[in-house]
Amino acid sequence: MNTKIHVGKMIKEFIERKNLLRTKLAQKIGVPYTAFYAYEKRDSIHTGTLLNVCHGVRHNFFMDIANQLPRDYTQNTLSDKDNLIIQLQEENKKLKLENDLMKELIKK
Repeated sequence: MNTKIHVGKMIKEFIERKNLLRTKLAQKIGVPYTAFYAYEKRDSIHTGTLLNVCHGVRHNFFMDIANQLPRDYTQNTLSDKDNLIIQLQEENKKLKLENDLMKELIKK
């Protein structure tokens, strides 16, 4: 499989869609504003640089990239947030069962 993901194009489209000023973004992450024009031309960008851009625009480009990969690709383990959601869902099920049991006992 040889599917190209052009990271610079993703950044450029995001900046244009959100009507963001490159000068302000550049100030936020401490690079010359011309750096954004250079980023937009690159099909790949160093992960540290992309992480800085993510922080500057408050957008997760890594997730955008991940979403372009085939669904059958493996993923890392669940995030802390996902694990907490699962834990709370299980606790909620348990509490519902206990609540139903209490209702039954009160009826008797």
